[in-house]
Amino acid sequence: MSPRLRTSIYTVASVVFISKLLGFVRGIVIAQNFGTSVEYDLYLIGVMLPALASGVLGYACYYQFVPYFTRKVEEADSSDSPEFWYSSWSAINITILTGLSITVAIVLVAGYAINLWDTGWTDSQYEMIIFYCRLTAATVILSVTEAMMRALLNVRKIYTYPASGLSLFNIFAISAILLLHEQLSVGAIAVGLVGGMIVQNLYLLVRLLPSHPIRNFKARILDKESPLFVTVASALILIELINRSYFLIDRYFAPRLGEGIVSALNYGQILTQLPESVVGFAIGAVIFPVLSSKQDDDNIESFSVAYRKAITAALLFAIPLAVFAYTNAESLVHIIYQRGAFNERSTEMTALILRTLVPSVIGLLIISTSIRACYARNWTRPVLWSATLFLFVKLVGTALLPQWFGYAGISAATSVAHVGFGVGLMSYIITKWPSGDQRQFVVTLVKLILGGLFVYLAAYLFRRFTWPLVEQSSHFWMYLALFGSALIVFGTFLGLVSTLGFQRYLTDLLPRRHGSK
Repeated sequence: MSPRLRTSIYTVASVVFISKLLGFVRGIVIAQNFGTSVEYDLYLIGVMLPALASGVLGYACYYQFVPYFTRKVEEADSSDSPEFWYSSWSAINITILTGLSITVAIVLVAGYAINLWDTGWTDSQYEMIIFYCRLTAATVILSVTEAMMRALLNVRKIYTYPASGLSLFNIFAISAILLLHEQLSVGAIAVGLVGGMIVQNLYLLVRLLPSHPIRNFKARILDKESPLFVTVASALILIELINRSYFLIDRYFAPRLGEGIVSALNYGQILTQLPESVVGFAIGAVIFPVLSSKQDDDNIESFSVAYRKAITAALLFAIPLAVFAYTNAESLVHIIYQRGAFNERSTEMTALILRTLVPSVIGLLIISTSIRACYARNWTRPVLWSATLFLFVKLVGTALLPQWFGYAGISAATSVAHVGFGVGLMSYIITKWPSGDQRQFVVTLVKLILGGLFVYLAAYLFRRFTWPLVEQSSHFWMYLALFGSALIVFGTFLGLVSTLGFQRYLTDLLPRRHGSK
């Protein structure tokens, strides 16, 4: 990994960490004011269609436009030239019109679509769900425009600026909740969501204005590349639709298992997705343009090296974080959320869900890096088949596992699907490598798994002997126990890095000056 890439990853990770820390504050503010209440359940059900559409289109647009803009820049020699903009506006216009159309469609069909998730709401609850659905539909077009602008900035090797836009989003969202929660109840969350995304979009647009995109605007929809663009985009949207439908399944089954479970699932997923949204986002933002520049078969060896280093870097972060979260689930939820409306019952529910979601910490990081690698090589078909298979696994698991494990079976099904999806994609990718690279990578994975099991044993023993002393004590002793557990987990893992021969991977992750050799 070059010093420039390494520095970029750490810089983006630092900026995203600050953004996610603000996101944590937003989650804490929501938990304090609404807890695992029926009102928050209704809001989460109301926003699920806009959340699905914005997530699907946002990620599909980003995955589509990074390779697309990379190729256009190579053809025009500059991302600021009139030639670049002239050849790109057709794809941009198609994408914006698609986003607008889906936004309008959600507003129009919200009442009919939400009926599919009807679990016996009252008329007033049903009307409130529809209101939240229509209000947050604007996030769809906002996600589309944000993804395109972020993709172009990343192709220009501008990583930190678009990542910092997340901080502005969270600051606005937190302010809206604090100022409006008494007047609007959970509607303040929706106002913060839509308003924050508008602010984020304006922030990215400011960085693009010097290249005069509007001056070079072309009001055309179709050109000779449009059929291929639409075909690839359709495949990406279908893949993301399948991959991001898990929470629709959760919100169909969860209300039938009791009040507050939808909310608890949401809080648990926020904690579980934090490593992927910080580490995965940082690695992906930097490595995706690099992988996209190695599309030719002649570059398969350098492609495999870049992917192997990215996956290993992700796992070196993910494994100790997963162990720490699993062994300290109750303490983490208690310290982060338990205040105000978030009571002991909320903590118990969320902690159980968090523990069963922990394998997703590893699965999501593998998926994040592997999907980018597949899209960089135009391997969309294996992603589609894998996503379809593990959506089926998620659906069947969510229907069956709660019969034996209660509501924790919902999150357990998510973990099984995420880990299976990640391993499946990774296995497909390494089959394309030279045999020597395959063996080396499998050995690396086995060492990481064994190291993770040893770290878990150490963390479990520490927890077993310290928790009885902490359980009835003050927050100070709980913080102290968490600190001790962190020392055990990350200290033991760092020791194993050296013992198992990962020194070079650790050294490769350490930030250096650009001029270092």
